[in-house]
Amino acid sequence: MVEYSINVGKISDSFDTLKRLCKEKADALVESFSDKEVEDVVVTFWTEDFPELICVAQFSKNANKEVVYNLDFSQTTL
Repeated sequence: MVEYSINVGKISDSFDTLKRLCKEKADALVESFSDKEVEDVVVTFWTEDFPELICVAQFSKNANKEVVYNLDFSQTTL
């Protein structure tokens, strides 16, 4: 398993804004992971200004070898 950490948004942003930013970044990561031999990747999303956990994303390849992901907001520290 490969792990990454990404910073987006600020703690003053609304949770909906932070969710949108995480989804946009995750969508962009799908494209970059598609070109690599990625099987299992975990990405943690943190706020930029003060490190609060927004969500954890799990990336994997499905049966068609397409990169898919799941955003888990249940672990947030906001």
